[in-house]
Amino acid sequence: MEQILSTLDFETRGQGFTDITKDINDWIQYKKFQKGILLVFLKHTSCSLIINENADINVLKDLSTYMKAIVPEQGFYPNNRSSKKIEYLHSQEGLDDMPAHIRTMLTSNNLSFSVVDGELKIGLWQGIYIWEHRTSNKSRSLQLHAIGDFDLN
Repeated sequence: MEQILSTLDFETRGQGFTDITKDINDWIQYKKFQKGILLVFLKHTSCSLIINENADINVLKDLSTYMKAIVPEQGFYPNNRSSKKIEYLHSQEGLDDMPAHIRTMLTSNNLSFSVVDGELKIGLWQGIYIWEHRTSNKSRSLQLHAIGDFDLN
């Protein structure tokens, strides 16, 4: 059993989803990872790592619409029947800064996968996405940690 650590870098195009499934599969092939566990960690606090539907783009649109509804950009109204809007205190990097942190907290920044016979074991209709919560383009880094068997020949 061996371990490999790597970093993959991505550019996002503002709020939305970047499908990274092929990049991870290509990495598995390049490293000749045959069997084991792959841990994927997104090294940022204002975007998420998700696995979800890859067949109908409307799923991603609905996820985005729902998230914007529960975590609005410009403050929020408490659910204790108070009508007073609460403004975010943290906004050093813009109005989208704090909502992005909350959206990341509600989702995830890491996933784990099984690799069997050199293949990532995900469902037929599943894709792996970086979900960018910031409005501007960003550089994002993934840390990959593979633990298992590699074809070292």
